[in-house]
Amino acid sequence: MDETLLRQLSEEIRLLREEIRLLNLKIEGNLQGKKNLIKLERINHTTSSENQNSETPPTNENAAIEYLQSRKMMIKNYKTEVDDDIFMKLSNYLGNRYEYLRELYSVIKPSLSNGNSFFYNMQNKPQEVITYCTQFCSLLYKNAFLSNYSYKKASRVITGAPQRIGRVINFFTGGWLENYILNIIISELQSKGIDDFSFVQNCQLELPNGDNFEVDLLFIVKNVPIWIECKTGDYQRYISKYSDFRKRMGTSKENSLLIISDLQPGLSKNLSSTFDLTALSLFEAKMYISELISGFQDRLEKEEGA
Repeated sequence: MDETLLRQLSEEIRLLREEIRLLNLKIEGNLQGKKNLIKLERINHTTSSENQNSETPPTNENAAIEYLQSRKMMIKNYKTEVDDDIFMKLSNYLGNRYEYLRELYSVIKPSLSNGNSFFYNMQNKPQEVITYCTQFCSLLYKNAFLSNYSYKKASRVITGAPQRIGRVINFFTGGWLENYILNIIISELQSKGIDDFSFVQNCQLELPNGDNFEVDLLFIVKNVPIWIECKTGDYQRYISKYSDFRKRMGTSKENSLLIISDLQPGLSKNLSSTFDLTALSLFEAKMYISELISGFQDRLEKEEGA
């Protein structure tokens, strides 16, 4: 058998096993950990013209929400439920195969703002790239994330156009990375038998000075906060802001993560030493999160053995 094809099949089997593992963990989580995934609630603080400036406090509180409120932050909008299956499935597909899909993604993303179709030439690309790119675009098109899609096998050129509606735009501009990291953390917690956790995602806040801020992800694991921001580009504009905000969040530097999908090798160490947070590439984030959660597992085992 051709060595390239064998390597591709081995990689696909590995990824399928990983997706089956994540699916099993999700099923177990639905049975054992529903208390940690309370229903999505949108907070609308402009329900009528008579109380347009009044704030409606969250009614279904979890530890992550309570933590933010204890830091004197007013919560406007948030969600505490994992995205529905297709958004999570596409997020995991892109995240698990990002090294092969990186260039395609970098072509799709700008087309959202310029309104044009995208073209991706895969001549001289490895077979793995061609396979995963065509599979991913087929999934996107089948689920109407692309309004049109074609692949010309002779020239190895993909042509397509993304839908320009809110949730699809959010997916391509970074929502996929948040979903992917969210799934990684929940899967790690459940695989290590840690049920004492809660989280909040896309939490829009008003600070005591009137400024607005949005938190991508906040986990509370055994009463310890973990704050995560995810960026698919342009991190230079935000990293100083996040570094300054860490003190207000009250999270340790080790538990304040800025995950950047396309961070160049070696830069994470430089950024982490310059700014008051932990910067990670997508590849580094997977290992770091696993080690971080293992620390909570060690603590849990010590408490149970005490």
